[in-house]
Amino acid sequence: MAKNPNPALRNHHTLYAGKSGTGKSQALKQNKAVPSQGVRHILWDISHDHAKGTTYYSNRNDFIDAIKKAVKTGRGFRIGWDGDSGPADFEWFAAVVWAVLDGGKMTYVTIEELARCVESVSRAAPNLRRLYNEGRKYGAILHAVTQRPQEIPKTVYDMCEIFWVGGQKSASIKKFAELLDIPESEVKGLRPMQFLYYDEASGEPAKRVELKYKK
Repeated sequence: MAKNPNPALRNHHTLYAGKSGTGKSQALKQNKAVPSQGVRHILWDISHDHAKGTTYYSNRNDFIDAIKKAVKTGRGFRIGWDGDSGPADFEWFAAVVWAVLDGGKMTYVTIEELARCVESVSRAAPNLRRLYNEGRKYGAILHAVTQRPQEIPKTVYDMCEIFWVGGQKSASIKKFAELLDIPESEVKGLRPMQFLYYDEASGEPAKRVELKYKK
């Protein structure tokens, strides 16, 4: 079970949203707020979008054993799940993450294509909801990626403080314009590798960021 709660920890949960080909995974990879090594990092990464330095498992027992052993060392690790990927499997994954959280040690969690592994747009399933609602004080820092933002739970929007918004399908343009408090034209005009970065807690307006593709 999660241990050592620290209510003083800041919420760094981040959502990367954009239609296919906009560079969402690149934005996550290039985000300097996510250390490339030396930290606890657990990944739901079925397509190996973040393979560098990551050891993958597709068997549940092997995945759990690997995380347990890595946690005991006290050192950083990157362990990814690339096995079954339905909503029930994702709820199991969320439960595993919750079990190893420690408010004294940050645990980064990458979730690739969140919309593929959830079933409701209103309320997240129990284990995922617990991660978003309570994980912060136990050191969880969630980084979720989706190309179908209209299909992810409202819980995610409510609990994320940081947004990387790429080019959107027409159905999502208005939603993100309202969320970022900007004209719809600013969202509509985004091209691949262009993002609007918004840190809600900073009190600063969304800023435009342009990235270059990196292997």
